[in-house]
Amino acid sequence: MSDDQAGRGLGVARQLEDCQALAERHGWEVVKHYDDNDISAYSGKRRPGFEAMLEAMDAGEFDALLCFHTDRLYRNMRDLERVIDIADAKQIQIRTVQGGDLDLSTSAGRMIARILGSVARQESEHSGERRKRANVQRAANGDWTVARRPFGYTLKGEPLEPEATAVRQAILDVLAGKSVRAVAREWTAAGLQTTGKATGWTSPTVRRVLMNPRYAALVVHQGKVVGPGNWPPIIDEDTHHGIVAYLSDPARVGHTGFERLYQGSGVYRCGVCGAAMTGWKPSGGKPRAYTCLHRHVRRQGEALDDYVTAIILGRFQQPDASQLSNALDNPGGADVAALHAQRAALQARLEELASLFADGAITAPQLKRGTEKLADAVSQLDRELAASTQTNPAAALLGAGELSHGVGQLEERWAALSPDIRGKIIDQLLTVTVNRSPRGLRRFDPQYVTIKWKAN
Repeated sequence: MSDDQAGRGLGVARQLEDCQALAERHGWEVVKHYDDNDISAYSGKRRPGFEAMLEAMDAGEFDALLCFHTDRLYRNMRDLERVIDIADAKQIQIRTVQGGDLDLSTSAGRMIARILGSVARQESEHSGERRKRANVQRAANGDWTVARRPFGYTLKGEPLEPEATAVRQAILDVLAGKSVRAVAREWTAAGLQTTGKATGWTSPTVRRVLMNPRYAALVVHQGKVVGPGNWPPIIDEDTHHGIVAYLSDPARVGHTGFERLYQGSGVYRCGVCGAAMTGWKPSGGKPRAYTCLHRHVRRQGEALDDYVTAIILGRFQQPDASQLSNALDNPGGADVAALHAQRAALQARLEELASLFADGAITAPQLKRGTEKLADAVSQLDRELAASTQTNPAAALLGAGELSHGVGQLEERWAALSPDIRGKIIDQLLTVTVNRSPRGLRRFDPQYVTIKWKAN
């Protein structure tokens, strides 16, 4: 429970004590109490305690009602009229600790109740206006504001370990090809707890964390990024835009994430039909195998994986492996700053079109055509930004630091990668075609596997 929540709880307890004291002064016995703690009387939300109280009033379960103040009972005319109807019909007396008595049986008493409700409503609306203006000012100043502690930060906006490192590493891992589902499993296994209402890590909860602009020290007001914040970032702004663009890619959104269990699933190709092969584990303790959907070709899984792994690691150990690393790492040489500038210009143009339509300078069809064209251009830039920030898993494995460790550590590094990442590296570098072998051949024979390099 936060300090703010604890304070509200104590406030309700004190009000209950004051109402109990008022009942004792009148010589009344309190049979039940109702409250809607944390639910404003004017928020528009359903108030279970208020509804239960009205039902008890209508059922004649008590003949007098005590409340701390009228604005604790009602702050809109709809609720007041419901109270008036039942209190008048059941002849229920209403007493308040700070607002005097309410006689709803007379027109004068009902008028006073309505005036008090209008005043309370105006005070609430005015308070809301002040809060909104304060929020705008805090956003303009780049101030840190939170309703509850976000994952990765303290309530004061300081990076909190090990959560901050987990966020940073997860974003880099996803940009390098790791699935969001795998991140959720890792965070759960590490004992990291969510800070919201969710009871555990799932792909959607992790995705929301990774896409939050807060980690790049960006201020969000009314759902839009409005400027830089004055707290320490966990990631840089370019990386944030990259992960947002990557996870928002239409090719990914709305599709179930695929995380291969075996490195060749969806990567190795059938030499007969050209379809992707799938790894599977037969029943009865038989060794796992790869096969295409039509069962044209079937091959021993572990032997095929070991052969492909030997090809990959053998290439990585060649003297020119560093040149291959340079070719794989950001082959397009994208100018990230220029991409951001282009995107900002397109967003400004979109806002200008909306203003022209509002002023009547362009028609709805013109707005639609212009918006669609600009939206397509923004989507293309987002894809380029995502590509510019993604880490090529093959390039990461081929980095200078890894190459200096020698053959043994390179093999350990490869073995430590998930099958999903290994599959991405293989797919990046090779075309592996599994051909038919002679009938009766029981052992794995590499001559019936065709390897073609995509990059040299």
